[in-house]
Amino acid sequence: MCGRYILIDGRVMFAVSAQLQTWRNEGKVFDVLPKYDARPTNLMPVVAQQGNETVVQLMRWGLVPHWSKDGKTEFSTFNAKSETLHISRMYAPYFKSARCLIPADGFFEWKKYTIETEVKGKTKQLEQKQKMFITMKDRKTFMMAGLFSVWKKPDGEEFPTYTIITSSPNELLADIHNRMPVILDPKHYEVWLDRGMNDIEFLKTLLVPHPAKKMTAFPVTNKSEESPEMIEKIEYQPPGSAGLMKATKTVTHKK
Repeated sequence: MCGRYILIDGRVMFAVSAQLQTWRNEGKVFDVLPKYDARPTNLMPVVAQQGNETVVQLMRWGLVPHWSKDGKTEFSTFNAKSETLHISRMYAPYFKSARCLIPADGFFEWKKYTIETEVKGKTKQLEQKQKMFITMKDRKTFMMAGLFSVWKKPDGEEFPTYTIITSSPNELLADIHNRMPVILDPKHYEVWLDRGMNDIEFLKTLLVPHPAKKMTAFPVTNKSEESPEMIEKIEYQPPGSAGLMKATKTVTHKK
């Protein structure tokens, strides 16, 4: 799954890429940034095709299908499994013609481990979690693959929402979680966004784990406080030892 991610300054990515400079930004779309703890229901910048142009606009995280009567869903829709998109009643229509890109600087997952402790003279095993930050080794912003829907309120107002597609993990993530967001190569941005492209078999070939050699992961504080401290690397001691976490140097987030 991917339930938390960060985006610091989306303008940088679009400014340095000739390809992305042709995409139109809607108004104050980046004013919601920086976001160090983006979570479902938040409004975040998303790239999608509108008519004949590609637009960066705010959408709410958590896809609401256009056929919903009340703007609600029966189950969580902030992630969609890549393996079943083409047969999913919820996602298949959007996989065919409503795909999007979600810019991010990194995302979080919680690594589980078990420690042994003594309670009233008896040894018990307790499950613990350590928050991990996953990003690119070069610290550049990347694009996650997603699907979007535009639900209309009774008064006709449009309400765009999105979901992030996940796949099986690469070698780096396998030790942390059993899922990871699909991260697309820039050479596939245009074909992914093209609403006229409906070759499902080809699109499925793009939904693969990003190369582990290009990524890095390290432990960070378990606190959620919407600040740069959330992505500072901490010293990670073996489970069960005194003082599990100790702050070390700040990791500079470069573009």
